[in-house]
Amino acid sequence: MNKIIKLSSFLLTSLGIVLFSSCEPKEIDPTNEGIGELLPVNVNNWWLYEASDSTIFKRYYTGRDTVIDNFNYNYFEQVNTESGTIVKEFYGKFEGNYYTLIKIDDAGNTFVKAQVLNGNPKVNDTWENTATINYSGLTFYAKTVCKITSVSETAVVNGETLDNIIVSETQLYARFSPLDNWVDCGTMIMKFKRGKGIMGEDYDFHVPNFVDKTYSNHLIDYHLVQ
Repeated sequence: MNKIIKLSSFLLTSLGIVLFSSCEPKEIDPTNEGIGELLPVNVNNWWLYEASDSTIFKRYYTGRDTVIDNFNYNYFEQVNTESGTIVKEFYGKFEGNYYTLIKIDDAGNTFVKAQVLNGNPKVNDTWENTATINYSGLTFYAKTVCKITSVSETAVVNGETLDNIIVSETQLYARFSPLDNWVDCGTMIMKFKRGKGIMGEDYDFHVPNFVDKTYSNHLIDYHLVQ
């Protein structure tokens, strides 16, 4: 269940990433504008997913908001339906764009703020983030290039056909020197349905000498309070 977090966590930790910032860094207003249009926030809502490793997990809104690094997030949890293991999730909308916090340590004390979707997605919309990392005495450089690849996918969830699904693809690159060429380290794909939530995720990371992992999950059922 929590491989969705651990996979990205391991990748990011291996690269020593502490924070992604835009190519031209600027301060972002930390006021959460509300994510309900994308991911409905009601404590009676839940989403059930099946992962590629055959585990089943449930996502739900806790009703508790959390301030981390001065940013206000809506606090969700993932719960493994068999083991009961809980993974914390944080989502917010800042300056019109949607962000999440990715856990990069097992203790849950260190997170990466990452934009996962823009506010008015259209096919071929792109945005880019870069970071300079110091890890174990070495300096690394990382870049994510995000692109909207579709706004019209369909999916069948428990017999119901859902349309206009938004697909966001993030490509990860790394290099050891500003003069080196960027090395392709894999992709992360997230699918969203406005007013319904996260439809699924797909991770395909291949970082030489660090990680070689493939993982995905998809929505199999949900309950939303109108």
